[in-house]
Amino acid sequence: MASAITDLPAELIETVLIVSAASGNPNSIAALSQTNRFFYELIYCCTDQHLWREIFLTTFDDPRPALNHLSTISNGHPNSEFNWTREYIDRVSAARYIRHPVQTKARDSSVVKALLSAICTSLPFPSSPPISLTILTDFPESNSPFAPMINSPPFPPLLLLLTANYSAMLDSLNVTWIQGLLEIGLPPELTRTLMAKLSFDVQGHAPYQPTLTSAAHWDGSEVDQLFHKLICYTGFIPISAPVPELAGPSTPGPADTSIPGAWPAASTSSPDSVSAPDKDEDMPPLPITRPRSLLYTAEEQSADARTLARRRVYDMRYLGSARMWGPFKPVRRDTTDSPESNQPEIEEEDDNDEEDEDDDDDLGLMDFRLMNGRRVPDISPPIKPYELVPDYVWLASARIVVEANLKEVFRESPHPTAFSTGDILPYMRKMHTMCIGGSPGYWDAWANRPREGEGSEGGGKRKQGEVEGWDWAGVSGIWKRCVCWLDYRELLVHNLAPERFLEDGIREACRIIPLTIRITGYSESPIPPGRTTRPLPTIHVEGESIGSDRSLDDLRKVTGTVSMIGDGAIRWAMVSTAAGSNEPEWSSEAVQIGGSGAAAGFVGMWTGATHERPDPLGPFWAWKVA
Repeated sequence: MASAITDLPAELIETVLIVSAASGNPNSIAALSQTNRFFYELIYCCTDQHLWREIFLTTFDDPRPALNHLSTISNGHPNSEFNWTREYIDRVSAARYIRHPVQTKARDSSVVKALLSAICTSLPFPSSPPISLTILTDFPESNSPFAPMINSPPFPPLLLLLTANYSAMLDSLNVTWIQGLLEIGLPPELTRTLMAKLSFDVQGHAPYQPTLTSAAHWDGSEVDQLFHKLICYTGFIPISAPVPELAGPSTPGPADTSIPGAWPAASTSSPDSVSAPDKDEDMPPLPITRPRSLLYTAEEQSADARTLARRRVYDMRYLGSARMWGPFKPVRRDTTDSPESNQPEIEEEDDNDEEDEDDDDDLGLMDFRLMNGRRVPDISPPIKPYELVPDYVWLASARIVVEANLKEVFRESPHPTAFSTGDILPYMRKMHTMCIGGSPGYWDAWANRPREGEGSEGGGKRKQGEVEGWDWAGVSGIWKRCVCWLDYRELLVHNLAPERFLEDGIREACRIIPLTIRITGYSESPIPPGRTTRPLPTIHVEGESIGSDRSLDDLRKVTGTVSMIGDGAIRWAMVSTAAGSNEPEWSSEAVQIGGSGAAAGFVGMWTGATHERPDPLGPFWAWKVA
């Protein structure tokens, strides 16, 4: 009697499935499960996930090192158990959709969640890399204590490893997988939604019918924040026209649709379908239009994305106490609050004051509610750290603006044999920069962190409110901070007439300022509702920065804190003084992008420290260099 394949030992069949996944044929697993009940139960009904764990690890990094690190960062807050089956299926389905977007209907949040999961669970940067991430620079002889800061490199040392093609030493399956997908580009439907006020088609792609409303990226929807969080990590990626032989849809075979979580073929969209404007949108749309008969090039897409991002990061109405004067979603104290209710009302002036102000209001700022110089009161009761959640829409826009400005400052070398700073900048987009622990000196603090039950060094008395702590965020060191701004009068004019953002020749200032940070102490963080343990202590810092809008030699003092906030994010809050003074002048609020200690650093907003109307604002991006 002939033997059947089902007579083979289960262990041998599982090995065949694992080898199939390792060879790049995951669809064959689902195909085999559909042949009979025996194989279906073997694949999907096992008592544990040992088979799917091994299948997962053929293609992706082991997520447990990253998850364990994140658990420590959250001070032991348990993470939900990693579902090897679901994660593998979601990632394979997301990759399939990105590679063949015309064939399938995107479940937007599932695609973005799969990509974010792969980024966040990438293998942490090795604590003992084969090559040191400390640059040894021969500083010129100087009596200045700030010579190391002034002469430090402009970008993270990790970027030099990547430019030298040492990425193989930073062995991460996730990074390789994500990087390959990013070369194809993000899902066109989502990229189009980022610029939902535009009507455009890209040659080789199906006509666009958005699944989100035109204002969905203002209303805090799930896919809105998730997608913009992804843009924070990747930067803006334009939709590219497919290679001619791949431009047309291919006929999917049975194996193409058999993976659980794979999406059915999409219906053809109407060429004339456009999204209707949202009447509740508080930011007027910019009338950017593109004739559908023209090919919308990558350069044009990037230029329009930059225009819309500028409109957002320089919107003076964004500032408010409910956002803690930073890139955070507004904190609501009751469910009846309207978006405007977080902005304290301006008290009415007497007639004489109004007449005086009207005389000086040559720009018409009274109509814009900006000509009131009093300090805006903070929200009451004070906002707790766990109430703050990053506004990834604003943060993504900040990265787009700063990155575009940096490209203009550091042009790539036109000579193939030459090497310039501009040649390094594109490597900030490599996913290695998002991995945990890629910044200089990050793991040194972790190696020397106090163990449970150990007393603090020296055993001395601490100030009231201070607790024992350690540099869990990789704060201490030398940083470079790229700050962008518009001339103040131009900022006001552009806010009064947003269509000015469409004009060519907008001149933004862009300056990279060195910053040194030292830790001064630690304080206790409040326990979030529903938790029994505290987050890691808040880190208190001080330091100096050199350079301002007036002089490259201005020395400013910096103080601030680094702490955990909602969504598991890391918040950087800093205040800098006026040059040569102890008076606060500017405040900065930012969020770490990537994992803790990632080489990409943090992105955020600067504005006036006293929070008066009409305070300026703008984006910045900072990264650790030594």
